[in-house]
Amino acid sequence: MAGVEAPPIAPGDVLRNEVLGGLGITQDRLANALGVSRHSISELVNDRRGITAEMALRLSAVLSTDPDFWLNLQRDVDLYNARRKLGADLRRLEKLRAAT
Repeated sequence: MAGVEAPPIAPGDVLRNEVLGGLGITQDRLANALGVSRHSISELVNDRRGITAEMALRLSAVLSTDPDFWLNLQRDVDLYNARRKLGADLRRLEKLRAAT
């Protein structure tokens, strides 16, 4: 269907497929390395919790990635969800400044 925005890749997808699946790291091992609970990792992996700045720093330290990578994934998910929630309401808002 044209005009439908595809959902972005969520941080949980990357953790589940690339870290846990791809590297063979267990949720317990990742949680221990990050200094967080296994429940926290489960929530992230199952997209029930978002990536915070603190978690982005922890993940970047443990996985040798950039914290911006994790925050950008989360930002994309947040914007996608907000666009879906607000839908037509955004189009009805009064424009106070023309696009340049």
